[in-house]
Amino acid sequence: MDEFTSGLAGSIASLIRQKHDLGFDYTQSARHLKAFDTLCANAFPGQNALTKDMAMMWARLRDGEHPNGLLRRITPIRQLGKHMAALGLGAYLIPARLPGGRAHYTPHVFSHDEIAALFAAVDACPRPPCGGWRDLVMPTVFRLLYCLGLRPAEVSRLTVNDVDLVTGRVFIAESKGHHDRVVFMSPELAGYCRTYDTAITVLCPTRQAFFPNQWGRPYSTGTFGVWFHEFWDHLNLPRQARTASPARLYDLRHCGACRVMGRVMVFALVNVFRVSVHTP
Repeated sequence: MDEFTSGLAGSIASLIRQKHDLGFDYTQSARHLKAFDTLCANAFPGQNALTKDMAMMWARLRDGEHPNGLLRRITPIRQLGKHMAALGLGAYLIPARLPGGRAHYTPHVFSHDEIAALFAAVDACPRPPCGGWRDLVMPTVFRLLYCLGLRPAEVSRLTVNDVDLVTGRVFIAESKGHHDRVVFMSPELAGYCRTYDTAITVLCPTRQAFFPNQWGRPYSTGTFGVWFHEFWDHLNLPRQARTASPARLYDLRHCGACRVMGRVMVFALVNVFRVSVHTP
């Protein structure tokens, strides 16, 4: 992210340093700023002020792009404009009304049959001929998403040291709001992960990522989403599953969390009933 080539290079680097100094990870925003820098270097060579033409060229909705994706692209450029203005530099601020309000999803609630069909397809995934070990990685990734209610980005960032395969403790660093947290696997899930770890260590013995790609580096979050639709979109499911809220990888988190909460509520109600029955 240090190689910026447009006339805005100094300001972009300054903004990213400021965000890092404040404790923000800012990785995804830095990628958008790098892409914006490339656009500016090609379309506006030598221009060292953030102009309306530069900003609005970036703010166009791309083919197939969701408005929420556009919002994520626009936000760091709007922050760049505010940063440059605070430094007394010329900067156009993208209006707050663009791209409009964030679109809200209604999570897809997977039925038990849908979850069973999805995991059956994932577990039958063959090893890709182009390299990599997704036949080992993918079933384990999807189980952590569903059983622990993790976010895709949290799973992709897991390191070997973050997962204690003896106690089942999973450390989540820099989660939403830049807070760390700890979750625990069930004995069954921990056993599944130990089997995965044994197999992947033979293939990638020096890995740091708990889920390494063929080069030993972490997978991108987007890769997990592609895998999900590769299998989900081709399942032979009843039509009503297709007309409900469109399923996303992230919905595994919602579904798993809801089922855990449901079991907790049932357990609590059963205990309340037992106490009331035995209370004179």
